[in-house]
Amino acid sequence: MHPESHCSSSRCRRSTPCRLRHCRRPACVADSSASPKAPPLARLVLVLLISAAAAVFPKEALPTKSGYLPIPPANASLFFAFYEATDPVTPPASTPLLLWLQGGPGCSGLVGNFFELDPYFVNPDGETLSRNPFAWNRRFGLLFIDNPLGTGFSAAPSPADIPTNQSVVAAHILAALQSFYALDPSLRAQPFFLTGESYAGKYIPAAGAHILDANAGLPEAQRVNLRGVAIGNGLTHPVAQVATHADSAYFLGLVNARQKRELEALQSEAVSLTLAERWVEASDARGRVLSRLQNLTGLATLYDYAKQRGYATDAVRAFLNRAEAESLLRRTRVLLYQGVRDLRDGVVSTEAWLAGVRWDGLRAFLDAQRTVWRTGDGELAGYVQRSGALSHVVVYGAGHLVPADNGRVAQEMIEGWVLGTGPFGRGGDGDGIRSAAGCLTEHPGRHGGMSKCVQANYCAIWILVGRI
Repeated sequence: MHPESHCSSSRCRRSTPCRLRHCRRPACVADSSASPKAPPLARLVLVLLISAAAAVFPKEALPTKSGYLPIPPANASLFFAFYEATDPVTPPASTPLLLWLQGGPGCSGLVGNFFELDPYFVNPDGETLSRNPFAWNRRFGLLFIDNPLGTGFSAAPSPADIPTNQSVVAAHILAALQSFYALDPSLRAQPFFLTGESYAGKYIPAAGAHILDANAGLPEAQRVNLRGVAIGNGLTHPVAQVATHADSAYFLGLVNARQKRELEALQSEAVSLTLAERWVEASDARGRVLSRLQNLTGLATLYDYAKQRGYATDAVRAFLNRAEAESLLRRTRVLLYQGVRDLRDGVVSTEAWLAGVRWDGLRAFLDAQRTVWRTGDGELAGYVQRSGALSHVVVYGAGHLVPADNGRVAQEMIEGWVLGTGPFGRGGDGDGIRSAAGCLTEHPGRHGGMSKCVQANYCAIWILVGRI
């Protein structure tokens, strides 16, 4: 069962905490910098496991640093694990640092750590590890955070302290980053990239915009050197994206015309509730769309229609539960990527909200040539469309969890995008994406307008590719 299947949400605010059915709070593996604000039981477990972890796991599987990052506004801490680059091609001061945010909302970043990106994967037995040849920390430093507060090891002092809006989540992420840089101030100069998947399609734009706003009022020595954001199979604009499920399934031959109409009726209900800002009801309504789609198709998982079984992330849970602006960043780059086999937050849903943006760089992007992308060995990797600072990648042979499904291609993609090589070289870079006038809005007549929450997501993500 994929860990985010129960809480992919069409709401921006939650009136009640997400029930972490598949993201139960795990025990940790190792720690080198536990904060005094960490929960007492967690601190004890971390201390007890340091020596045991070193004996059980390969040295390369252990984080360079891990522990708790104080969040002063909340009088709490977020758990983190940091891995240094193992084979960087840049000097230490310019080696990029990537922060990975998991979706949910409410799924531990350690899922991405041990199932998708880490130097080592958890084996199906839930007890042992295997080396991952396509780890994202080959060229870059890689930081995982259990976000938001109340997720994974990031225990909230009380249920009332669990964030219920994106502004608070974004502020906590920035506070955690500042605490992380305090551990090693030399890391602050490194180019920083926000990355993540699924519901991180909301976290990342909010956090990126908040960082840019904060940078404007900070001395240079305290700024975050944000250079780009990457969102994989993201849920960013529910109004546009939820309306695409029936079409995606129909044109793949997975449902017939009558079934398509049935799904469209359910989708309309979910969209109406979203526009009315009835978030919990909207989330439940989308759940009914996806449940009906899965029942009609008989698929093992909507995250990858080619799989005969769902993602085996239960092994990760078992493993972790063992006892043992211009002057600042005028051209912040944006990467949107999707696995071609995802029926939930896939290619069609992303293109739907992209086409609905009023933005003066949109026509240049839509007119840009979509090129075939092949690996260094000549194998088909996917398709790339670029204009200025915006890149859109369709990844062949992958579903919702691109790094887990096609690790080699995911590694080539993130390394090429960050370093500006391969299909992301200078050839199609252009002059950058200019901003729209005022706040970005939808084209008239498309999807019936936006709620304030959806509009905020639009503005946040496009602040990152220009100036508003």
